[in-house]
Amino acid sequence: MKTILVLAQNPELPRTIRTILESEPHRLIHRPDIEEAEPLLKHGALDACLLDADQPQVQALWVIERLQEFSPTLPVFVLTATRTPEWEEQLYTRGVAQVLSKPIRPRLLSTLINRLGSRNTSTPASSPASPPTPLPTAYEIASSPEPSRSGDSDRLLAAFEEAVALTPVTLATSDLFDAVLPKLRKVLGVRRAAVFLRWAASRDPGQPPLEESRRLHLVSAVGVSRDVIREFALSVDSGCGAAIVSGASVLTRWDRRVALQPDCLRELNVLGMDTLIALMRDDVLVGVLALGSTVDQVLLPPAVLRDLYFLAEPLAAAVERIWAHERVVANHGMMTDILRELTSACVVVGKDLRILHANASATMLFMDPADGAAELAFSDLPEDLASRIYQVLKAGAPMSPFRYRFQDKLNRQFLASVIPFQSKEALLPASALLVLEDRTQSEQLKRLEVEAANLRLVRTMADRLAHEIGNALVPISTHQQLLPTRHKDPEFRVSLENALASGVKRIGRLVNQMVFLAHDHPMSMESLPLASLIEESFKEAQRHMPIQTATLRQSNESASSVVIGDRPALRHALAEVFINAMQANPADAKVAVRTLEQEAEDGVRWMQIEILDNGDGFVTDTSTQVTEPFFTTRSVGLGLGLTVARKVAEAHQGRLEIHSSEGGRGGCISLYLPLNPSVAH
Repeated sequence: MKTILVLAQNPELPRTIRTILESEPHRLIHRPDIEEAEPLLKHGALDACLLDADQPQVQALWVIERLQEFSPTLPVFVLTATRTPEWEEQLYTRGVAQVLSKPIRPRLLSTLINRLGSRNTSTPASSPASPPTPLPTAYEIASSPEPSRSGDSDRLLAAFEEAVALTPVTLATSDLFDAVLPKLRKVLGVRRAAVFLRWAASRDPGQPPLEESRRLHLVSAVGVSRDVIREFALSVDSGCGAAIVSGASVLTRWDRRVALQPDCLRELNVLGMDTLIALMRDDVLVGVLALGSTVDQVLLPPAVLRDLYFLAEPLAAAVERIWAHERVVANHGMMTDILRELTSACVVVGKDLRILHANASATMLFMDPADGAAELAFSDLPEDLASRIYQVLKAGAPMSPFRYRFQDKLNRQFLASVIPFQSKEALLPASALLVLEDRTQSEQLKRLEVEAANLRLVRTMADRLAHEIGNALVPISTHQQLLPTRHKDPEFRVSLENALASGVKRIGRLVNQMVFLAHDHPMSMESLPLASLIEESFKEAQRHMPIQTATLRQSNESASSVVIGDRPALRHALAEVFINAMQANPADAKVAVRTLEQEAEDGVRWMQIEILDNGDGFVTDTSTQVTEPFFTTRSVGLGLGLTVARKVAEAHQGRLEIHSSEGGRGGCISLYLPLNPSVAH
């Protein structure tokens, strides 16, 4: 089997080459740059190198020179999309075996690779002064074949299994590693060991997610100064933390990245450590295991580091389980604090009908002060409340809030809610929350507010009615004063008759408005032909608005022309709408009525009576207010006409809708009446 190194920034190139060579017994190792590939080159573990040269040519030549320094006899194949004779000459003079054009020709590449001899085992011509043997990177560990396990590895595996066995009963990360690190230290024979962890959101809701946490905190250490334990932390933005996050899952003091970054070496010196191993969980860095050299100042062998890297994952999983437990405990404590501070009575009942929590308000409400420090029991709850809680626990469905009064506290009003606590997977809730909110004061305030609003309404009505009736009586009073002296004048008698008729009509309309406002239900129900009802209503409107040019046009598109209701009330409501339509354009009032039968999704059949005028229409702001009592845009009238029309429609289980019409396109009001009132509500 030949081992081939692919140096390429673009990850697509290694995939393509792997596809081409998949039928051959070759092992492909991908590195993005020469620094990542340095350990492999120094150990002479490669049979060939494929270099992606689609980069500045000077940089490609520099990479080839570095390859020659590390492994002078290694065959190098250059892959490029742009070839020039001058550049190819430079490549061949620097020892390149072959220059290949892109796109790669699979047969040619396969033939060249198969012609290679056995693995190059020559050592570099020159090597730096001998630091301890560099450690393999994470990718090399993952991709290299599994070696035979040594005695140290067997003892290490046993120590890890024993440590991981502690995790189900360990409730804190510090306790876990306080137990693990001494065992690990003894098995490995190292002088120092420490564990750094990122701060997870699962542990503290106020912290950022694990992937966004920027610091690794020291949670446990052996053989490390107490001052370092108190003050030291790693950062993923600089130093060793940044190198590990960038992909160096195993980092040693002799790693090239450490030599290039003074912060890394400084941190290792402060800790007195020589090796850092990432604790990974699903490709996410959970923490870092730091180890010193052995007692006789020898670095750990690669086989042991390989085992440490893979066996660290169960520890990372244990840390996540501990964090999840801490989150549950924190949430439980937070919920307890919230319930304790609420002024409402809160009781949490388990599925076994055991009281899990009761705040102070609940204890005061359900317990007798003579019971002292006794805890609240399910039997202390009133029977009707207890039965509702039992029903929710057995059914798993929440209960709508309901009003509740205690037999011995009839002067107090409560709003009760029973809420199930149920996970998505469970069929039945694990517990239920009973909340009793004291509404006594709020109900009293609401009642006082209603009474105050009614008093304000009565005062407004009295003021408006007095003003309107006074206006109707002025001409009658004037004629009454002139009657003794001018009763024989024919012209005076005609004027008196008109004044009396006008006053009676105005006061009679006010009386009808008050009567229909006071009724919540129709006085009588009968079948009413719609066309004749509309005609009667329009004539009544003309009595109050004697506009000679006013016209009415009906368009009956409904399948039925009969509605059921109170004739006087409906006639008055339609008349008020017609009056409003004629007032929109007094000089040339034209009113159109269209009736249409509709059926809603709930099966209710409606008669829509749509009334249109040729006025300016309703602007958006006005259309939402015109049905309010005493709202008017005119200088005369009470502003009760459309209010009465809406009240009559609602008394018949219908509704009145005002349509906005910007730009002077005419007003439009729709009156909806149910054709089957029994199912309308």
